[in-house]
Amino acid sequence: MSARCALIGRSFVVIVVVLAAAVLTAEAQPQRPMPPQMRDRMPPGAAQPGQPPAPGAVKPRLSWIDVHLHLVTGRGSSRPDWGGAVETAIRDMDQFGIAMALVMPPPQVETQPGVYDADAFAGALTRYRGRFASLGGGGTLNSTLHRYADPVQVTDGVKRRFATAAEKLIDGGAVGFGEMASLHVSAASGHPYEFVPADHPLMLVLADVAAKRDVPIDLHLDAVDAPMPTPAFLAERSSANPPVLPETLAALERLLAHNRKANIVWAHAGSDPIGGMSAAAVGRLMGAHPNLYVSLRIVGAPAPLRNKVLTPTGLDPAWDALLTRHADRFVIGTDSFMVAPTTRGSGPGTTFAERNTPKLQATVHFLSLLSPDVARTIGRDNVIRLYKLPVK
Repeated sequence: MSARCALIGRSFVVIVVVLAAAVLTAEAQPQRPMPPQMRDRMPPGAAQPGQPPAPGAVKPRLSWIDVHLHLVTGRGSSRPDWGGAVETAIRDMDQFGIAMALVMPPPQVETQPGVYDADAFAGALTRYRGRFASLGGGGTLNSTLHRYADPVQVTDGVKRRFATAAEKLIDGGAVGFGEMASLHVSAASGHPYEFVPADHPLMLVLADVAAKRDVPIDLHLDAVDAPMPTPAFLAERSSANPPVLPETLAALERLLAHNRKANIVWAHAGSDPIGGMSAAAVGRLMGAHPNLYVSLRIVGAPAPLRNKVLTPTGLDPAWDALLTRHADRFVIGTDSFMVAPTTRGSGPGTTFAERNTPKLQATVHFLSLLSPDVARTIGRDNVIRLYKLPVK
């Protein structure tokens, strides 16, 4: 009996040694690439053999609302495929738990080809009722604002026509104004550099219309607290950027103080190209101006932007504290560019669209790091209240 037990024991040891050797050998071997037909079925963010999970590879635990989304069909096209861009948007929205998205035209200037506004894509959005709302003004109002960049040219007649155009957008179904640009640096060739102070006379007119109609203004304002040389990487990307960037925060405060009933949604916090939109700066302005709201553009750790909400280890502590303190004043605006499959050629819109999936993954990951109450407040409740959306 004892001999039999000894034999069994020796056999067990041999089996363990063989299995351990097999595991070590397998780990030492290079992993074979996954066949394309299998890789194509993997969800975004899923780990492939031999790789760690991608950042943000977390399933949405709640449905959320994106307040800042663009459609891309190719500038100057005689037959823009807005329906195709909407289908692209719906695909990504379903995948990443986005219950509803606010679509807006980017801030355009007259020198760009094919300037358009919310009426251009309004019909395409109706196919998915309840999934979209729109903001207007990025084409008509913003191009007028920058045409009259010199305040001396802004007559009473210009102000009246601007206010009438703004009212018409809301009468046409827009739930706010956007995307409006104060300082918008050029991120690529063909992408315009735009600047007027945030307290430009026409912006003050728009604030009064927004207060009257109880709708917010989505404002792109790159934060600069004192004149500074344009960062080298921006100068390299586009010759449209000037050598020196102007100060922008004081004028933003004057805009906010002009009409306290006008709610301003300051876009793209949490991924700042210049460095001035820190948690400290945002917190100071939020403390001083109750009509300031902030939309978060969440990006993954590798993205070459500053003042990011997400770090390689989780939430940035300063942003985490601010999000908790002012949870009722933040929303999520991914700044995604949804490209129609029929779009041909290249340009800033199609280039920016390559970043959609990493941003959406990072946003879902960000929401998973918040407490359930704060996540719902920022991801849904604030949007419904601020934009008066018919969402339960």
